[in-house]
Amino acid sequence: MARTAPPPVITHLPAIGVTVISKWLYNCYVIHDGGDGRPFVVDLGMPSQLPLVADALRAHGSDAADLGAAVATHGHADHVGGLPTLRDAHGTAVHLPHAISEMRDGTRALRPPGLRAVAEILPVMASQPRDLQATKEIGGTMKEIGWDGKGVRLPFEPDSWRADGAPLPGLPDWQVLNTPGHSDDSTCLYHAPTRTLLSGDAVLSVEGRGWFNPEHVDGRLSAQTEVRLRELDVEHLLPGHGLGVQGTDVMGHALCFAERPREHSKLKALVRVLGNHAGRR
Repeated sequence: MARTAPPPVITHLPAIGVTVISKWLYNCYVIHDGGDGRPFVVDLGMPSQLPLVADALRAHGSDAADLGAAVATHGHADHVGGLPTLRDAHGTAVHLPHAISEMRDGTRALRPPGLRAVAEILPVMASQPRDLQATKEIGGTMKEIGWDGKGVRLPFEPDSWRADGAPLPGLPDWQVLNTPGHSDDSTCLYHAPTRTLLSGDAVLSVEGRGWFNPEHVDGRLSAQTEVRLRELDVEHLLPGHGLGVQGTDVMGHALCFAERPREHSKLKALVRVLGNHAGRR
């Protein structure tokens, strides 16, 4: 039987006005009202997510042309790969972390996670039906946008570089937090009124809990980020990878980046990724 990709998982969270669009472990978020009445998109990692974003917007009375902006938590291709398509189609403003500009001009080193670090998050990869077509699509976008150990690729100049604590235009109640560790440009977006954290790759989720990302380039910075984020009052954790986590004291219950989930066997997780979660036709 030929294998086919599973359908994307689209979940609307009416309590906080956010729609989650997931293709395998790659999460994109639509904020339907950023505070000035316009919707925003966060971590548009794939061009193929854009029609799904448009559908989600239409379901709430708007469309992609109404987007106030697109925000990326960091510059890895799976968080920025859909931005050129969006910008070409609608001229949407784009806001990126300031550290990417430093990487581009050579004042900050390029430090991508290695394969050994990536292997640490196999339990997250195994938690949702896999979609290798999504991974292939991201691999294609890496040639146009994003950064790795070889350089920074930006086919356009962003509308702003956002620093720690900086407000986001059109998102007055959302705060940018520098949260390095996974990468030097990692950021989160925090919304105090709804106790919502869009954590990018600073915090993932596994087994129904947050997990400070063990896939990191700097353990010292990861520890500092963990201390900072545990101080936040979070009831809605929306990670870059993994399922969302809702509840009281979400950060207090999160696993440390040095901890491992109960089912922590990399071999078993790899078997699940390669086998049981493949769609069939």
